[in-house]
Amino acid sequence: MKYKIWDKQTNLITPIGEVLSPEQVFAKYPASALEGVDYIIVDGPISMGVFMQYDHTVDIYEEQGVEFTPEMTKQEKLDAIREFEKRVPEYVPTAEERIASAMEFQNILAMEDVSE
Repeated sequence: MKYKIWDKQTNLITPIGEVLSPEQVFAKYPASALEGVDYIIVDGPISMGVFMQYDHTVDIYEEQGVEFTPEMTKQEKLDAIREFEKRVPEYVPTAEERIASAMEFQNILAMEDVSE
């Protein structure tokens, strides 16, 4: 899903269809009214599909491997998060898992055929 920073002026729509004015959002989530604290919303009709604090969210995604540069704008960072979420990580089994799998296969091959 595409993200953007909430401008704290537009109404937000929750996933259950509730339309909230900025004042209602501030009443429900007082931290969202603080100056300098940005919140991420969905760039679409159901804007409160997410409601995440920007700095914290960027930190979490950076820990997960999203690469950000100091030159990136906030929207560019949100776009990088979106691209990261769209990628399906390739699972690479550990050496122990490969060994265990090979041993299981050897055991299956060594089993007696009971259909005869």
